[in-house]
Amino acid sequence: MLSLFYPNPLDHQYGLRMICGNNDAYLLSTLVKSPDMVLWAPGDFRVYRESQTQLMGFFSQKDGARWQFDEENYRDFASETHLAAKTAHYRFFLHNMQLSAEEIETITSRQEHSFQLLEDFLDVKAPFSLIDYHIYPTFEDKGLTTGSTSLSHFDQQRPAIYSVIHDKIRGDDFVKDAEMVLESTLGKPSRQALETGLSVYFSNNWRGMDYEYWAARLYASENDVSLQDLLNDALFNNESSLVMAPLAGSFVAFVIDKWGKQPLLENYHNWQPVPGEIEMLENGWKAYLKNLAEKYRQKIAADRAAFPHIDDFQKGFCHAHEGYRIYNGYLSKKSDDALKKLQTLGTNAVSITPFSFMRDPNRPVFLRHMRSSGSENDESVIHAALSAESLGMAVMLKPHLWLGGGSWPGDIAMKNDADWALFFDYYYRWMRHFALLAEMYHMDMLSVGVELAKATVTHEQQWRTMIRKLRKLYSGKMTYAANWGAEFENIKFWDELDFIGLNCYYPLSSNENADDEALKAGVAKIAVKVENVYQKFRKPVIFTEIGYTSTPASWKNPHKTSGGKPVDLEAQARCYRAVFDGLYGKKWLAGIYWWKWPSFLEYGGVRDNDFTPNNKPAQQIIAEWYSKPW
Repeated sequence: MLSLFYPNPLDHQYGLRMICGNNDAYLLSTLVKSPDMVLWAPGDFRVYRESQTQLMGFFSQKDGARWQFDEENYRDFASETHLAAKTAHYRFFLHNMQLSAEEIETITSRQEHSFQLLEDFLDVKAPFSLIDYHIYPTFEDKGLTTGSTSLSHFDQQRPAIYSVIHDKIRGDDFVKDAEMVLESTLGKPSRQALETGLSVYFSNNWRGMDYEYWAARLYASENDVSLQDLLNDALFNNESSLVMAPLAGSFVAFVIDKWGKQPLLENYHNWQPVPGEIEMLENGWKAYLKNLAEKYRQKIAADRAAFPHIDDFQKGFCHAHEGYRIYNGYLSKKSDDALKKLQTLGTNAVSITPFSFMRDPNRPVFLRHMRSSGSENDESVIHAALSAESLGMAVMLKPHLWLGGGSWPGDIAMKNDADWALFFDYYYRWMRHFALLAEMYHMDMLSVGVELAKATVTHEQQWRTMIRKLRKLYSGKMTYAANWGAEFENIKFWDELDFIGLNCYYPLSSNENADDEALKAGVAKIAVKVENVYQKFRKPVIFTEIGYTSTPASWKNPHKTSGGKPVDLEAQARCYRAVFDGLYGKKWLAGIYWWKWPSFLEYGGVRDNDFTPNNKPAQQIIAEWYSKPW
């Protein structure tokens, strides 16, 4: 199958998509089964075989030429693929990577061993002759080839499994293998937790440790869930998989340990708990978790003590996921290149921002985790964090709520106490996921919120309670990114956090033609406001965001987007210079995170009027000041 995307000859603002293949039935089934992969996949041309991308590339328009192949952005995925090993149940394919014979032997023997254990447990043979196991070095390669950037996924029809193996994150944990076998032999369960739990029960090295370890961490920190929640399919599928999977694994392990495998298999399809059964099971399961927590108590304490901590002044940037096409977002090589450029400017810290969405600021809703391939999903966050870490940068994870209808997080205000209670329950569940993610991948700092101006100043105790719970799970430093003005100046729970966080968009001057002295005076006034808050709580301050657009008089309303305003690179540069001049040497200041640095370096430049300083005069000012000792 071939997909072509090219300019509409009648109107170049729009494109035309042409899709053709050598089999009508196959073409139709592919479009029905994987429409996003075909219709919205990146690239001007793609060649598919059995829904897998074989070739991908772009057309170059350099020097006015059109319809020229862009050799710099061309991938021949087929030629990058080779068969590495064949075993009794698998054929292992490596994509654009090499593994040593020893590592291949370790992977193949481990998967075969787990497969045999699962078949023995089920006492039935899986209906697969050979499973094609595809291994990728990056989420980007996996996403561009298959359309999925998840750590691992399977296709039961082929059958095939697709996994990423990276130095610090591996998808070859057998979870997806087990899910595929379970669905092919037992079918769908009566409760999703049974399938997930049984798959995790047979896993290897789940998330760098073992599912038992992470279940113990959740229980010991009082961040586990009730059995009622675990067995609620709607909640289970919307909740954090990082939370639910190890707990489901521990529940299955408890059932097997207490009653043996037979009751579990007999109830797998049609279990409907009778009154009192869940309470009885929960008591036993929590006792089982308590024993796990004791088993891992010393290791948990040692891991928490060894967690990395930020000591240096944070010469930071907000690394922004500007691309939503896999090849230009957080998990891409382009993002890696953008981080490398940041390093040359003297940056030693970045914030990474995953989002969730609320349509109505006055109605509580479950906050979902982004899972689509082009979004700020877990895999993209992990990749960006590991890339930054490899460059010696500290990482702040800064989850953010996005609201529809022109609203912002500061508009969130529930109509009654019951709705507020629901909001904080949903918000805690959402933030618990990121606390665990940051703990698993050793991210140096967690921001527990961004600009929730009405929720923070009116509900102090709910924030204190949540922060204390998250602290028991997450071992790094914590902050909150307050909106400039009333929220920042009136929050009362700063004493619960390690850093006072400020999204600093205070105006520097109201004068359209302010000179440099006026801008410096504006920074001095901001410094007084910040120091007043610091003096109350005696916690170091970080500017979790500060930035200015490349537009005329951008110092007047720094929080305003650039819109259709003309470009003024010097106005942006003057603001940067004034901030550095005014803040340098402040004893209460522990870091600055400039808004923003894009995930692909084509974003920015002298014609861009947005916040980024990339390839603008402000970039040199950053390099000069970040080269200084702070």
